[in-house]
Amino acid sequence: MSTVSDILRSIEHRAERAIAQELHLMMEQVLKMRTSLVLEDRNHADALLLKLDRLHSDQVVRPINASEAPPLPPFPPLPLLDELLPRAPSDYEVRFFAREYGDLEDVAVVESFTLAVQLAVDRHKADPTDLTEADWTEGRGTLTVRSRQGEVLVRVEAIEIPMPTVDLHVARACMALENGDHGPAQQLFTALRQAA
Repeated sequence: MSTVSDILRSIEHRAERAIAQELHLMMEQVLKMRTSLVLEDRNHADALLLKLDRLHSDQVVRPINASEAPPLPPFPPLPLLDELLPRAPSDYEVRFFAREYGDLEDVAVVESFTLAVQLAVDRHKADPTDLTEADWTEGRGTLTVRSRQGEVLVRVEAIEIPMPTVDLHVARACMALENGDHGPAQQLFTALRQAA
């Protein structure tokens, strides 16, 4: 199954040999995909849109007297700056706690509030005295189920997954591992154990 990154790379690869009409269609395809992408893939899509626009403008011949030229087809609009940042949380975390002592028993992460609540409903052993608190504010939902004593039994809330930066030595070790060399990857974790 192709990932979003694979699809974007495929479009970028085909764009080098595409004619202006194909480039225009590619831009529309990337714009349609863009709204459902995570931040990293959205950045890749935005960079690809700029590249497609440049390739398209390189192929379009403009007459010297622009007033006599037929109008160009409309370009897809470029994203606004506030659209580059995600408006909704990227994921929802569902935490399950033991009824007896309140210990954390399990944590699950899903893509939407609806899926998170469904998972909570499926796994929670309901009691008629349980209390449910729910809220939806500024595009974010939370849901808490408490026992009659006030102990939290289930908690659903939005989380932002941090995007780590990859160190150069980690990237090199991963590339070596992809090429069949296990040594650098093993050294990464051996060095961590020795430092501890």
